[in-house]
Amino acid sequence: MNEPFVSVVIPVGRDNEGLAECLDAVGQQDYAKKEVIVVFGPDAGDSASSPRASESLRVISEKQAHAPGALANSGLRAARGQVKILLMPYCVPLGTAWMSSMIGPFEDDSVGVVVSQCVAAQGSTRGLIPRLLDSVSTPERRSTGPAPLRQDTVSHLCDAYRAGLLADVGHLGGDGLTEAAQPLDISVKVAEAGYSIVLSNAAAVAYNVPRSRRRLGDAVRRALQYGLADAQLDKLHGLRWLNAGVLAATFFSLFLLPVAAYNLPLAVILGAVIFAWSAFLSLRLPVLGWEWPLFIGNALAFVAIILIVRRDWWPSFFGRQLHPAIIRQWCWLAAILASDLLVLGKTALAGAVRTVRRPVDLLYVAPVFALGLPLRLLVGVGYFFGPLVQRSPKKEKPQSE
Repeated sequence: MNEPFVSVVIPVGRDNEGLAECLDAVGQQDYAKKEVIVVFGPDAGDSASSPRASESLRVISEKQAHAPGALANSGLRAARGQVKILLMPYCVPLGTAWMSSMIGPFEDDSVGVVVSQCVAAQGSTRGLIPRLLDSVSTPERRSTGPAPLRQDTVSHLCDAYRAGLLADVGHLGGDGLTEAAQPLDISVKVAEAGYSIVLSNAAAVAYNVPRSRRRLGDAVRRALQYGLADAQLDKLHGLRWLNAGVLAATFFSLFLLPVAAYNLPLAVILGAVIFAWSAFLSLRLPVLGWEWPLFIGNALAFVAIILIVRRDWWPSFFGRQLHPAIIRQWCWLAAILASDLLVLGKTALAGAVRTVRRPVDLLYVAPVFALGLPLRLLVGVGYFFGPLVQRSPKKEKPQSE
């Protein structure tokens, strides 16, 4: 692809910090055949009046659309470029050759999307909440090799698309699809269309952590959204992004022992429901990579507890008046909770370790792990309750441009 016309689409919602710097960096690119489209949503505030439309800059104001995906789609459909770059306003291109570097990999006809690398903006610090969110979602990959690095998903921060590909797959997301699900949804559709996604080895943007990733309340909201996104992706593509069904099972298993203290038969019934549900929740065996249902772990934990707890210990744990069958029911409920909590702890610890990139990051492992436990339970809540309160997503039909 030689010197294509390029459109840069910047959706501006609540997170509009750095927009002026972002526009300035795009304007300084040494690539001449380009246009910039800024799409303002109703949440953009006073920043909507800052840039002035010109021959190379178009401004679109959306009065109804709030979600970044809807704003992005509005700009992408209005764009005229053969290549369309989706760029968030808090990502600032580095260097004047950034746009040329983004276009280069499209010389390979099999490449459908080029993802820009993201580096921390100078002087910015990643606080606890951004690290916490990074521990739940998939971290950004970086490429320093001589060629672009193939990857599975887009970043949804700075991605370049072939215009024809976007028209074929129906742009970003469908009706009712959450913001968190859109990057994986478009990634699956790109793969189904026969194209690859590559991470540029030369193009990079400076990433400023937006306001929506700095507050604990926003982290709670996003965790619930992650769970809903996992349910949507499972329904649309059979893709278990965060395996949030296991986290939902863990959330409900936490109530087994308190309920058993009040009503043991009811707790046993609830435990049977969770046990049966966990037969459909797969886990990956860490070393061998095998998939196995969670209920196998529950059953093995129950057997282990029965074998470990000796008969002469039972009176001190439960009292002499309890029947052995009742004691086994307590052990079974404890086994379900124990196995679920073990999976939860392993997942939270792996996420906390994944955020370590420098030695100083080791200081954050313990707090990210501690806060990651309840955050993952909220992901499970979003997975279970989200489909009950929000309509199911529908695949958007491709539209010709």
